[in-house]
Amino acid sequence: MEEKSLQNNYILTIVKLVLFLIIFCFLVELSKVFLKEMRLKESLKISVLFNSVLFCFAFYTFLADLDNLYRKIQRFFFRSTFLFLCLPSLVILLGVGFFLFPKIMGFSFSKELFLFLGGFAFTSHLIFVARQIKGRTFTGFVNYLFMFSILYILNLIIFGMYLKIVFNLHLTKLIFEGVRGGASSIKILFVQLFK
Repeated sequence: MEEKSLQNNYILTIVKLVLFLIIFCFLVELSKVFLKEMRLKESLKISVLFNSVLFCFAFYTFLADLDNLYRKIQRFFFRSTFLFLCLPSLVILLGVGFFLFPKIMGFSFSKELFLFLGGFAFTSHLIFVARQIKGRTFTGFVNYLFMFSILYILNLIIFGMYLKIVFNLHLTKLIFEGVRGGASSIKILFVQLFK
């Protein structure tokens, strides 16, 4: 009985590994399309976004581990573990704030500050998610790759909605191009594997 359970566990792990490879193709293509679109926007300074990502990693590495604080923030907004990992509350709050406050209060804000704070919050959430779902065994590692790739794509789309507030990204077009590019990559991958 235990041997059959182990065998089923390994089969599920192999299925998740194959699914990860497929999802990874979409992840790479969506990321490339988003970066390409961001570079085309003159008002969107990509260097500010990269600096926010680097600052977040440096902050987590050298100054303070924000996991406990971020966990409390996530738990305050989401009770469900699924939503807790899927939805970056700080990105959503910043997006709502930057969307509503200028309209209500009648003031403008710095686009660079908007971009920096959004990039920092997006990166913080991804670091938090990566730490929450990490696995210690081979099966756990494959599950980690599978889950993180799905959560990354979901969070990238949410971050795209955040950027749309100020920089008017064409999110539907970006997703369509990313999916089309991912499908092409999968085709190339399977042709190479089964050649």
